[in-house]
Amino acid sequence: MRLRNTFAATIAVVLATATIWTSAAEALAPESRRLIRARDYIADEQWQLAIEQLRQAIDDPKEPRRDEALYWLAHSQYYSGDPASAVASISRLERDFPKSMWVKNGQILRTQIAVRLQRRDVLWWTAMAPEAPAVKAPARSKYAPREDPNDVKAPPPAVPVRVAAPTSPQAPVPPDGPKGSGPAKASTAPKPALPPPPPAIWMSDNLSPNADAKIIALGALLRLDDADKVVPLLGKIALDGELGPAVQAVFTLAQSQSPKAHETVVRVAKTASEPVRVAAVRDLGRFGGPEISKELLAVYTTAPVPVKLQIVDSLGERAEQKGLLQIVQLEKDGKLRFRAMTKLGVAGGAAQLALLYKTASLEGRRSIIAGLFYARADVELIQIADSERNGGSEELCGDAVERLRMLGTPTAKAYLLNVSKKR
Repeated sequence: MRLRNTFAATIAVVLATATIWTSAAEALAPESRRLIRARDYIADEQWQLAIEQLRQAIDDPKEPRRDEALYWLAHSQYYSGDPASAVASISRLERDFPKSMWVKNGQILRTQIAVRLQRRDVLWWTAMAPEAPAVKAPARSKYAPREDPNDVKAPPPAVPVRVAAPTSPQAPVPPDGPKGSGPAKASTAPKPALPPPPPAIWMSDNLSPNADAKIIALGALLRLDDADKVVPLLGKIALDGELGPAVQAVFTLAQSQSPKAHETVVRVAKTASEPVRVAAVRDLGRFGGPEISKELLAVYTTAPVPVKLQIVDSLGERAEQKGLLQIVQLEKDGKLRFRAMTKLGVAGGAAQLALLYKTASLEGRRSIIAGLFYARADVELIQIADSERNGGSEELCGDAVERLRMLGTPTAKAYLLNVSKKR
């Protein structure tokens, strides 16, 4: 159940961009009444009525948003129980409008259909499809026999499509080649074998699946197939891909219970580009086990400041008081040290913060007061307010009193009432 829910969350993250794509599309062409009616029908799940409106829009050469209509047609066909027609509509969208921003959502929908039907062959093809050729392939005849995506005979149920496992990296060869071998030759290291192509209805003539579709496919294969084959592919995207796909790949890896996936997320947290490392630390920190906190602290030692800040936040969310106290005591960067003080309060370290307050700097004391507020440590805040009122800083006293007022605990209310009476 956990894997099913987390994979659904993966798809939800990817599809969160659909609204942005829709808004951008709507800015390019005027609205049509048929599309307005069709989307109203879709909102009400009246699929057949929506399909009728969308087909009229697609058949009208004057319709300015035929590409959008094709996407919503595929969407409606799928949810009406006709995945074969949905896949055919997506293929038409790719063929007729290859540069449309709706192609991205169409490819994601097609991958979702393959996931639902457990079409391993389609998922592997989506995950490993080569770059699109420069010249558009000839269009298929419209009279060709229709293939049905519901036909699950292509991949044997118990035997996944074979994909060669990535080979281990070999030692680098000097520019002149190994000693005594003459000039270096081109690398002959075997590349992962491409999977057999799925039935033609699933394939695009001229477009390669986009990165989001690839990651959804790999996420499904991570559940359905051998993690040893899938994890290296996701790891490569996380380490070498563009920012958006890399972050999605890390999120997908973090959902897996595979030890290899876990190791890959840790490696990404240590070696990827800075924004991806931040994402890896954030995802890593959300999973249980004492070893996670140790790994976060190990990453901290060589991380840049943005990654360290995320580690501090993650340790706070994990209530890792020991690690946060260690950072407070050893970190020389004031920004990191003060953030660790605040997060120590989030972790419930009120006693440690109260001890630190006595020797902290002015900025450090502000951070400690904030940390005690997050720890709901009303007694410690009262002690600070009284101490600062009697020969200390009026600013810090006011800060502590304001935090007590915000907490509103019975102890805080009684203290504030007593202070007001004395005035």
